Amino acid sequence: MARRVSWNGTTDEALALLHALRAHCECRVDEGRTVAPCASHHMLARDQRAVDGLLFMRRMAARLLAEEFDVAVRSSVEIDSVVA
Repeated sequence: MARRVSWNGTTDEALALLHALRAHCECRVDEGRTVAPCASHHMLARDQRAVDGLLFMRRMAARLLAEEFDVAVRSSVEIDSVVA
């Protein structure tokens, strides 16, 4: 029986993930149909641990950057705009 992957984050976090995925998607599509999913889509559909890990690190990023580079902690929205 296949396991179901569930999203444990907020709607804003889900939208940010979907935006990043869309920008980096490498699915093979033929005539509007997905012939082979990319690794990112495969992970989102089948790997709960990886999805939870992405969410965890997104929430930890500001703190880790502050500790590493001795900068003021900024919100994840600010960090996303710097990374993008």
